[in-house]
Amino acid sequence: MTHLLVSAGTRSAAQAGLVAAEAGGNAVDALVAAVAASWVCEPGMTALGSAGIALVRPAGEQPVLIDGLTAMPGLGGHVGDPPGGHIITMPYGPGVQTGVGPGSVAVPGGLAAIDMLHRQWGALSWAEVLSPAINLAREGFPYPSVSAAYLPLSGKPIYDLTEGSKAIWRRGDGTPRAAGDTTQLPDLATNLERIAVEGAELFYAGSLGEKIGNWIVEHGGACGPKDFAAYRAEQRKPVHCDDHGWSISTCDTIGGSALLEMLAGFSEVPAGDCDESAKLVRVMAAALDRRDDTLRRASSSTTHICAVDENGNACSMTTSTGYGSGVVAPGTGIMMNNMLGELELLPDGPNVLKLGERLPTNMTPMIAMKEDSVVALGAAGADRIAPSMAQTWRGIATGHLPAAQAVNGPRFHVRTTNEGPVLDYEPGFDPTGVDMPNNPFETPHMFFGGVQVAMRTSDRTLQGGGDSRRGGIALSTHA
Repeated sequence: MTHLLVSAGTRSAAQAGLVAAEAGGNAVDALVAAVAASWVCEPGMTALGSAGIALVRPAGEQPVLIDGLTAMPGLGGHVGDPPGGHIITMPYGPGVQTGVGPGSVAVPGGLAAIDMLHRQWGALSWAEVLSPAINLAREGFPYPSVSAAYLPLSGKPIYDLTEGSKAIWRRGDGTPRAAGDTTQLPDLATNLERIAVEGAELFYAGSLGEKIGNWIVEHGGACGPKDFAAYRAEQRKPVHCDDHGWSISTCDTIGGSALLEMLAGFSEVPAGDCDESAKLVRVMAAALDRRDDTLRRASSSTTHICAVDENGNACSMTTSTGYGSGVVAPGTGIMMNNMLGELELLPDGPNVLKLGERLPTNMTPMIAMKEDSVVALGAAGADRIAPSMAQTWRGIATGHLPAAQAVNGPRFHVRTTNEGPVLDYEPGFDPTGVDMPNNPFETPHMFFGGVQVAMRTSDRTLQGGGDSRRGGIALSTHA
């Protein structure tokens, strides 16, 4: 058994990683197992038809970026509705508009990304790393509280669009699932079993991808079998910066650019400075303002998983299906993304993209290294991803906080409105000196993102933190 730690959005997903460890798997195996499990047991947050982006740091080597982001379809032509889907409004916050249905589906890359991770750095067989997810789908998992809170908001306008997606959030009698309900997804279990035997190719170049792609095109979408077959995950170099003696690697995404700017600005503000809060708020406001000049904010659902083992292997991965398209092709159990319908990411519509071009994202996993220490860190939470990560990292790097304490410390966020910026903050954050309207929250809230951290210190001790705001948890094997 490998001594490792997994931090995930649910206990079920984290335990799937430990199953891989008990079979002798390394941190990459644990992460792949946990990600696949999250596609089962985190409905509304992520799914197999997702986007995914990861950083992996093999022990003793430099981090590598694995790009499994969704792509613009159309390689097989498009004669249906305009790409982007039909627009619905969800009663989420002030009301969120997004495109859903077959026309909103972009080419999914999450499965290709974990397949690449497993092939290059995994120690277990493909069937072994998918086994925990299959068991959860077949035997049942406790419905998570975050899904029980979110899906009643998106269920009717999105998840009721197809019979397969209804089964994800409704009980047999039609009522919404509640937190803790034992939930089985037999169609998804069957197709995960097929993928475990036949490989990820079944979903891309095989009969499963053909079935899903044909259904999408027949119902007015553009993401057809040729798009599935043409998709490839990509391996690239991450972007880097130095902070407080740590070498940090992250992604060349919209979120990654904002994160790097915040880290640089935060590093110039000493911990305990008499004007610390106001200075940090100004840094965040400037970084987010520059990001928003380039592209609007995104507010879709995501989940993040981190893993690290005693040998120094580390992996950090974020996946997302956006708000979900409502598309589950009959008999598949696989929810598809609605990335083409993300108005926050594509304010001018998806036709601005070239065929096969990767879609923009706020997702930005991170790995930090210092001597023999390594930290895998990332977050869910759309436009709060980079801010929540920067604040958590500041606690670790400058406050020398244990990972769990840094993850669950008080947070703030500078929110853009038509009337100007607004400071949202949790109890424990001091807004003194901040020159903008304040909006205090009464308790810690999932609005501020869901950060996960997995860390190996220089003495080979493992520690981690799962964000309690979104039901996160860090679990480890026994040394």
